[in-house]
Amino acid sequence: MKTNKVKHILLWTMLISNFVYFNGCIKKSETIKIGVLGTMSGINSDLSVSGRRGVELAADEINKAGGINGRKVQLIVKDDKNDLKVALQMNKEFIDENVGVVIGPYTSGMIVNSIDYLRDKEILFLGPTISADSLSEKDDNFIRFIASTKEQAVVLTEMAKKNKNKKFAVIYDKENKGFNETLYNNFKDLLEKNSGQVIFTKGFSSNKDLNFSRIAKEIADSKADAVFIIANADNNATITQQIRKIECNIQIYSPLWSNTSDLITKGGSSVDGMYIVGAIDLNSKSKDFVDFKKSYLDKYGESPTFSSVYSYETSMALFEAIKMGPDFKPSTIKDNIIKIKNFKGLEGNYKIDKYGDNTRKYMIFRIEKGELRKVE
Repeated sequence: MKTNKVKHILLWTMLISNFVYFNGCIKKSETIKIGVLGTMSGINSDLSVSGRRGVELAADEINKAGGINGRKVQLIVKDDKNDLKVALQMNKEFIDENVGVVIGPYTSGMIVNSIDYLRDKEILFLGPTISADSLSEKDDNFIRFIASTKEQAVVLTEMAKKNKNKKFAVIYDKENKGFNETLYNNFKDLLEKNSGQVIFTKGFSSNKDLNFSRIAKEIADSKADAVFIIANADNNATITQQIRKIECNIQIYSPLWSNTSDLITKGGSSVDGMYIVGAIDLNSKSKDFVDFKKSYLDKYGESPTFSSVYSYETSMALFEAIKMGPDFKPSTIKDNIIKIKNFKGLEGNYKIDKYGDNTRKYMIFRIEKGELRKVE
């Protein structure tokens, strides 16, 4: 009798323990944690902040629809402060917190220096705006949702050829390694093939006090007939303003990195006439894009940028991959994204190849009276 009583007590103890354990697991699995990493503060934050907003809209949309397989999405946002050491520390925190998928970071320099450390870790990075060629055609834990840096150089040098600009000064931010060096080298090589040349080059550090008026004078003294500014929107706007004070007619070209609302807001009339790489057409009549643009404008009070759009699309691709299952492992999600291959974007369809690379095309825009006009 006593033995049976002990058995019953042990049985009930096991049942209660299992209930507590599984109930705890259910609570822990109520949300799907997705990391968002970028420069969320300071003068270099425009690209990351607009990207984060795109992710937020996607998460809001999927959560209002009931989540993914009944589970809500929870965003874990971290600020890398545009610092390589901080970025690596944030990535380590994601790993410690069991966040297996991270959207971001938003500049190539913030991932290139961390990728070797992260390569054998259980974590997957989805890059809405990272275009560094050094990450191309590699079977790693990084998937890119934007075309390579070289493609930007192609459309820029084609535009320069049409405009008969042959003598270039190049100004670049040394902090965004992996992007600026690759873009500069590709641009220089393609320019030389078109009988042009880079006659002046100047690097600067966006994390230090800057003397852009001196740089502008050096550009004027170089006798270049065009300038290529590889910088974020804020610094680009300031450099352009200083150049216009000295040399009004010199033609200015800029990469996609500069293509955020801050460029026109801070640059004002100085940036009129600039040719700049674009990834989206803000005047697109696509219903999906028009709806997204309205939602973004209603929530944030300004128009979306390419970073917002690509971050939204990256999020939606991720959600589709998670739905496929059978689990939430980074390797499974990566395999699912590559298996799906063809995705619906806001302005058209796009593909992710077997290496996790994107093959979209870039466009060229000209700023006219404070608005981006697509160059046909």
